Amino acid sequence: MLPAVLAVLLPIVTPLGPDTDLVALAAASGRPIECLTPGRAGRDTNDPASIWRLARHPNLRRYCQLIARAQARLASDAEGARKAATEAERLIPGRAAPRIVLARAALSAGKVEEALASFDKALAIDARAADHPLALHDLARARRRGGRLEDALATYRVLVPRASLLPSRELRARVLLEAAHVTMAVGAKSRDGAARHLDEALAYLREAGRDPHHRLRLDIALSLVLALDRAGKRTQADAVLAEQRGTAAWAERVDASYLASDKDLDALVALANERVNASTASERWRRYISTAEGSYREAAAARLERVGAGTAPAKKKPRRGR
Repeated sequence: MLPAVLAVLLPIVTPLGPDTDLVALAAASGRPIECLTPGRAGRDTNDPASIWRLARHPNLRRYCQLIARAQARLASDAEGARKAATEAERLIPGRAAPRIVLARAALSAGKVEEALASFDKALAIDARAADHPLALHDLARARRRGGRLEDALATYRVLVPRASLLPSRELRARVLLEAAHVTMAVGAKSRDGAARHLDEALAYLREAGRDPHHRLRLDIALSLVLALDRAGKRTQADAVLAEQRGTAAWAERVDASYLASDKDLDALVALANERVNASTASERWRRYISTAEGSYREAAAARLERVGAGTAPAKKKPRRGR
């Protein structure tokens, strides 16, 4: 699974324990541990362990129903999910699961700081409360949008090896794309660490590019060009860029919600226009250079010089049939 990415991540990520079952984590859909009966996962209400647990915690069954309802409603009814999680918290206070739901509901409503606070409280109670891939993705997104990029990168490094457990190919690609941009944003702050972070970002983007059958194909390709250029691999960057079609139209409708640095939007739009509108490309490169910091400015300045001199990669002509 994700062989190129895993080769990069293995020296970085703390290995999961031998008892970690990723398929079970996905199948559980984030069901909290208190709602699982040891050995039978709650399937047998006559199980003595289950009966004993319910006797000690008479509100447990209702609590688990509310958590399940809250998780099911997160995608379509964030307010309904919030209400169910709040009721679950009232029934059995001090558990992590309701706070995870509240964090995810807040994030879907655009309340990033509230989401981060709820995630922090949940993880203080149970460090593995967000282990389910969808919850882990929301945690990574909240940290990225809240500017906690180092924390976000650590979260993506745990999430990426589990990306195949996410429910759609587009979401899997988005996770890799987000991870690449967070990695580049962190690397930009340190010249010494930029090369290592760029290698990691390239691994994510190449893995994401293996599946082109989703709406993020051009976003991934242009991000790959950007990362290659920053890594000094300009010939490879130009070759990838020359293969792309429809970049000008992409630049007019781009939704760059996956970016970790807003400045990178100018760089991507500049790349998208290099072969079709040199003046727009030059303008966007200048905007990028005027605000960017760190080790990527030199690559952008070189790119601007090439566009101004008319030596940007030419648009590749389609082959004619025989």
